[in-house]
Amino acid sequence: MQDDVTDGVREMIRTGLADPERICIAGASYGGYAALAGAAFTPDLYACAVSVNGVTDVPAMMGHVSRQTGSESDYSAEFKDHIGSIHDSNLAGRSPARAAESVRIPILLLHGADDTVVPIAQSETMERALMAAGKTCTFVKLPGEDHWLSKSATRTQVLREMETFLARHLRAQD
Repeated sequence: MQDDVTDGVREMIRTGLADPERICIAGASYGGYAALAGAAFTPDLYACAVSVNGVTDVPAMMGHVSRQTGSESDYSAEFKDHIGSIHDSNLAGRSPARAAESVRIPILLLHGADDTVVPIAQSETMERALMAAGKTCTFVKLPGEDHWLSKSATRTQVLREMETFLARHLRAQD
């Protein structure tokens, strides 16, 4: 899937549909993972990235799912079928938090403090990794908010945070 996103962005640049200096990758939940994976694994393709409630450390997330639902649950089995075994050493290599040193762009992390699907520890891990690597990161914790940003005031806050971030990092060329 990540390769498809990368290929699509490169094609839009090649055909002139996108300005290669002004592309931000953004998403929520799995899309938040994809945004951070884009920043970490194709660091020259984007000008900035935004992750909302995104997965940042795949083995830790799989451990969370296993602890929450049981290692034999359908949800755990789905993770294993789609991603692999929690014991697969390649999983760490698919984790943006474990590749923070490769990031070259500003990152905005937004995460609901009461998210039970993707725990806030995922974004906290990414923030620590980016800061330890000397990268530019803004982390906004959303108190009392869940995975789906169920409160309209929070959705508005998220959009304002993104608007400010994009205005700062995707300035129009003179």
